[in-house]
Amino acid sequence: MASCRASRQSLTFTKLIAECGIKLKLEEEAVATATVFYHKFCSVMGKEDYEQELVVMAAINLASKVQEVPMKLSDVINTCHRCLKKDSKVLEVDDFYWKLKDSVARYELLLLRALKFDLSIQLPHKYLLHLLLALSRWVDETAWKKSCVTTIAWALLQDSFHTQVCLHSSPSSVATAVILLAVKCCKLTVPCSKATRNWWEPFTPESIERLQEICYEIMDLYDYDLALR
Repeated sequence: MASCRASRQSLTFTKLIAECGIKLKLEEEAVATATVFYHKFCSVMGKEDYEQELVVMAAINLASKVQEVPMKLSDVINTCHRCLKKDSKVLEVDDFYWKLKDSVARYELLLLRALKFDLSIQLPHKYLLHLLLALSRWVDETAWKKSCVTTIAWALLQDSFHTQVCLHSSPSSVATAVILLAVKCCKLTVPCSKATRNWWEPFTPESIERLQEICYEIMDLYDYDLALR
């Protein structure tokens, strides 16, 4: 299996997608979709022969359509441009702007080809929501409220998209893995003294070894990010 770990270049541009998503006020699912599109483009087309900034703009624009929160292409372009160049002003509608807009449109077609025009995408978000609700009913109510499992699990899920875990693992497996990691971080005890199966087994067919691999891949992201600073 190909490495799921982030590279310096991919991390730079997945962070750009996240920053643009916040400034464009996109929902988490739209930002996640754009990031998955970016990873898929790079895995199919490679990174060396394409301008990554244009891939990011095309991915955000296409993801907003897929998630039915379409943005004006001009807003996407200006937001990405200002995230890349912090002191820049809104782009003037001149020859540079029109060439940039045409380039993003061409890259969106390239992205569609890389995706083989298959825009169906399953994200872990709904699985995480249901699994957290199910797990909260197994744990002592007071202990659950005191823990930060929900907050940490959602944060881990968002960060997982900076890796390629989303390309190589099922949505339910990613959701289960981030909960497993969050439970360990919070040192929360899940009562299962009378159970014949581990608490995570009903959530996913993956082995504990595979779930741990996903956890390690996410944790490696933080070590790698720190090393780059």
